[in-house]
Order: sequence, then C-alpha cells, then structure tokens
Amino acid sequence: MKQIMKLGAVLSLAAALAACSSIQSGNPSNNSNNSNKHGELTVVKNPEKKPTQEVMVERIHRFEGASMDKWLSDDQVQLVYTKLVKQATATEEAKFEYHTASVDLSNNEQKSAEEPVKNIQSIQKEQQSPDGKYVFIQQWKDKYTARNFIKEMSTGTMTEIKGSNYLENGGWLNDTTYVLAAGSMNGLGDIRQITVDGNVTLLKLDDPALGDQPFVNFGVGQGRIYYTDDNHTLKQFTPDDPKPAELVKHAITFQVSPDGKHLAVEIQKQAGKVGSELRIFNSNGSAEGLSIAKGDLIPYFAWSPDSSKLAAALYTENQSGMNGVYIFDSATGKVSPIGPSYFPQYPLSWNPSGTRLGVTVADKESMPVTHIIDFQ
Repeated sequence: MKQIMKLGAVLSLAAALAACSSIQSGNPSNNSNNSNKHGELTVVKNPEKKPTQEVMVERIHRFEGASMDKWLSDDQVQLVYTKLVKQATATEEAKFEYHTASVDLSNNEQKSAEEPVKNIQSIQKEQQSPDGKYVFIQQWKDKYTARNFIKEMSTGTMTEIKGSNYLENGGWLNDTTYVLAAGSMNGLGDIRQITVDGNVTLLKLDDPALGDQPFVNFGVGQGRIYYTDDNHTLKQFTPDDPKPAELVKHAITFQVSPDGKHLAVEIQKQAGKVGSELRIFNSNGSAEGLSIAKGDLIPYFAWSPDSSKLAAALYTENQSGMNGVYIFDSATGKVSPIGPSYFPQYPLSWNPSGTRLGVTVADKESMPVTHIIDFQ
C-alpha cells in the first residue's frame, strides 16, 4: 500500500535483470534436483569474517514468475506464482492465475498448493511480539478493511480485537501491548493500545500540526510511538504523555528497528527537489553517524529481525550513484551492495533469523522474479 508512486517510477526505469551464474532457477517445472543445467549455487569461501569486512553473500536462489508471500521458517518460504492465462487486448486487460508454493531452501524442494489462489488481494499480515510469545494478526477482507487478532503461540489461541481498521500501521510497544493506528475513511482515526488479553484503550495525541488525515508514517518500539506530521517532521510520544517531541525534520518515511533502539529515516535532501538520504538515529532522535545511503528514490528499506542489519533499495538516475539493494551492518558500519542492480517490486523481506533476504523484481515482460539471498 505504501510508496506506490515511488515504486511506479522505479519499475519504469528498471532494466531487465541479467542472468547470473551464481543463481539457480526455482521454476516449479525445474525443481527436481540441483542439476548443472540450472547453474550451481556459488559458495563464497573466505576466512572468518573480520569486524571491518563487508556483508558477504553465500548464494542466491532465483524463482521465475514468483513473488514473495511470507516466511514459514528460516529455511522455508511461501511464494506466489503468477501465470499468464490470457493476453491483453485493445479492450480487455490480461488475465492471470495465481498458485502458492512452499519452498525448502535447504534442499530446494517445492510443494505447490492444489488449488489456485482465488483472491490475490486477500492477505494476512503478522507481527510477532519482541519475546516471540504472541502474534498480532491482520486479516484483510478487502483493500480497506481488516479484522485483527492476537494469537498466543504456545496454545494457538486466537483472540479477536473489537473494531476494524483501514490502515496496517502499528507495532509492539512491549512484550504484551500492541499499538495500532486504525485509520479512518473520514479523518485521523483511533490510536488503539491493545493488550494480549484483547482489551483496547484509546490513546490521546495532542498535536495541531498533524491535521485531520490518517497517519502516513507510524511506528512503535520500546515504549515509544513515532509518526510524521503534515510538515514531514518525525515525532515521538508515549501513552502517558500525549504531547509529542520533535526528533527529525524533512522525514519522508522511517522504520523502527525490531529492538526499538534505532530509527532508519529517509530524509529529503532539499525541499522541492528529487533526492533523499537514509540515516540512522537512536530511539530519541540523536544521529548515529552520517548518512548510509543516498539516491533519487529509496522505495523500500527493512530491518533484519535481530536489528543487526538494514536492507535498502535505491535508484539513482546517474548510474555512477547508488543503484540496487544495499545492506548496512550496524556492528561494523559497513554498507555493502548485493547481487545485480535489483529494483524491487515488493517490500524487502528477511527470514526470522536475518540470514536470508527475499527480493522480488520484475522481468522484461513485467512478470515477477524472486531472488532469495543467503548471507554468510
């Protein structure tokens, strides 16, 4: 739902990805073995990683016609395969059929669902609590409305939360409390504090600069709630104090690290002009070093689940600039390019341990291609 305008610009400028010898085909019709006709996975053998070394790629898995759906475990991923069943005409749009398949990346075995996906728009979003004991689940009935649940992992018990929502913005305030910016078709909408037993409390926010539109950017972590106002200022408040504190000006978008200790913020370099930079701040808005990436567009960035790495997709019209996907290693401060010059079509997706990254791009026929990158 986010960054649609940015994504369209990126995809219109993206060139067809070249085949890479270190990439293995993941097409369901060619999944029986690791035969050489598909290209061997390249393993990078290096001495033990030193503190100043860049992030190293061990291998890349390639899946034609597939887009990322969700991670089932560290080694298993669910993909959605797209099949063209009818070409577009002058009067009718092209028609597609969709199938899901689970892939075990440890042995490249695939298991396809027996039935096609009937409604590709019907999606479920899950966010695990910091201690892993609960999951906040959104089941989207359509593009505007979702039902919300809290799932207890040890028992599988599902508790439905009263009230629907129109936005997917939210996050865990702590191990037992989730905060949801519910949105509205007519204004800002509620900010709901939800405990794992299903109780809901409405939070107050005193900010005249926010306006009466739903939140464009919203994030939660380590007892704090973050958002940007109508003037593109990143702010912070807590459930006990409705008056926000200003943190960063000219913020386009941001993401709170899973541990709640860091903020990755995309900042507009100059008002009214194309170009932004990605910077890291601590939870109170103090800068942690200089910018880690600069580009004309930064359509997606995502923290690894352990908060040790940040993946970012960049596009710069000047080809000598930053183009493709880069990894920032918070332990070393290094920024490393990975793979070909990827131009993602979907958000970047880490596996639960942060050892693999899913990147879905478009081929020259605008069909999805997913690359899953294994890191050393």
